[in-house]
Amino acid sequence: MTNAEIAAVFREIAALLEIDGADTFRVRSYQRVADSLESLGENVADIYARGELQKIPGVGKSTAKKISELLDTGVVAAHQELRAKFPETLLEMLSISGFGPRKVALVYNELGIKSVEELEEAAEEGRLRELQGFGAKSEENLLRSIALYRQGQKRTLLGSALPRAQELVKLLQARDDVLQVSIAGSLRRGRETIGDMDILATSTDAAGVCEFFAGLPQFSEVIAHGETKVSARFEDNLQVDLRAVEPESFGAALQYFTGSQAHNIELRERAQKRDLTINEYGVFRVMEQDERGEKVAGETEEGVYEAVGLPWIPPELREARGEIEAAEAGRLPELITLDDIRGDCQMHSEWSDGHTSIAEMATACRERGYEYCVITDHSVSLGVAGGLTPEQVQAEAAEIAELNEKLRAEGIDFRVFHGTEVDILADGSLDYDDDVLAAVDFVIVAIHQGFSRDEQRIMKRLRAALENPHVDCVAHPTGRLINTREAYAVNLAELIDLAAEHDVALEINAFPERLDLDDVHCRLARDRGVDIMINTDAHDPAHLDYMQFGVTTARRGWLEAKDVVNTRSAGEFEQWLHRK
Repeated sequence: MTNAEIAAVFREIAALLEIDGADTFRVRSYQRVADSLESLGENVADIYARGELQKIPGVGKSTAKKISELLDTGVVAAHQELRAKFPETLLEMLSISGFGPRKVALVYNELGIKSVEELEEAAEEGRLRELQGFGAKSEENLLRSIALYRQGQKRTLLGSALPRAQELVKLLQARDDVLQVSIAGSLRRGRETIGDMDILATSTDAAGVCEFFAGLPQFSEVIAHGETKVSARFEDNLQVDLRAVEPESFGAALQYFTGSQAHNIELRERAQKRDLTINEYGVFRVMEQDERGEKVAGETEEGVYEAVGLPWIPPELREARGEIEAAEAGRLPELITLDDIRGDCQMHSEWSDGHTSIAEMATACRERGYEYCVITDHSVSLGVAGGLTPEQVQAEAAEIAELNEKLRAEGIDFRVFHGTEVDILADGSLDYDDDVLAAVDFVIVAIHQGFSRDEQRIMKRLRAALENPHVDCVAHPTGRLINTREAYAVNLAELIDLAAEHDVALEINAFPERLDLDDVHCRLARDRGVDIMINTDAHDPAHLDYMQFGVTTARRGWLEAKDVVNTRSAGEFEQWLHRK
């Protein structure tokens, strides 16, 4: 079993215990084990083999025994006993944003509701408002969250799909009979969610490659299996299609199956004006009576675009948003790459809700080739995330100064900047006084509480926050969680103008569930001269790898390295911090 699968069991035990009315300490102990297992850099099974489970943070004698039981038998008896106490459909309600175990217990015990369908029906009929803590407005919000949940059942996050696709590509590349292989479809274009996964390959033995692919243990079901195509599903129902194509058509097939449909339509129309036709097999001359004539391209994507008088267009731009016109005019952007990133400017340590020390986060950033990082632990009002008091901010500053001195003494060219992620309070004021904000290097502000559908109220808060001269950046500007929670009522065009007016950067938060700003609005921000930052919001060293998803969003937003603050060197970044 993977670490994530074991963690999911412990997280479910915690939820079931809370529904069952267990004390908070017991519930939290299981949640902490789940957190630790998810953040481990080593396989739990290897730690178990060494007899060192209790060295994992939060794992005691009882939970170590349950991990052992799970690894040995595939189940935990206590978990199965808890599940048997409730209807199987009850846990599905926990997937709805804002509907935690306590609310599940309430609707189950008071109204006998045991499924999402019954919950939706009760909300539509106005029966939930009879319960303490519910009202007409909360019913309305719940129905919206259920709709988002259902939408999420059909779409898979980029951050979930891409690593799996990359693993499949590596497995195919390792075969001697595979000549070329590539991800295609909306996943190659970097869409924030995908419906299914497409992979193309060329081979000297297409049937053998398809046989190999169909037999991979990653799949829970093989839907179709032929000599040139395989369709299979993962456990979460994400479908993947492998197509084996001829080498002379690989470029055309890759272009065709990458899409988007709108982009391909524009490309075909351009080809028709040149008496050409494009399909997944190649680019062909059109003869009389629309007969297909000589093949002029198809082996490479570059050749396909060249045949219609264009340079190659990066997949992330292929959304019919002016990329063909820009290509024709020689104005395609030189898109930012992961290698351009020189620092990560939002992350958390164990001072607040991070899983590791500041030194460990700094080491992980250095391992990724960065020149600097910014520690941005939460401000005091976010108690659920262990927000820091002003006195703790000072103590953290001292620790960072000591770490930087140690790095200099060891001849290590790396800088840790001291930042803070400050809550924007209900009245638009910030969670720290100006003297605290002035003492840190970097201030990134965010709305974490008091979400509202009232645009006027949200914009008043944001406007007041950006007027503070200490503010450097706005974190995850819409507050959305993809497929789970809607954005609060922010007017992004107005926020972008405010950011330009007050010289405040906007963040692309690279956490897969956020990707906030989205691609459309980061392009608008760029066009209006607003600085962009791409940050991971890492709470664990492993989260630093999410940077690739933020960079993909930036590429979809037409961003170049010069548009992104944290492509600058440590010295240039420090100068930027003093720009005001």
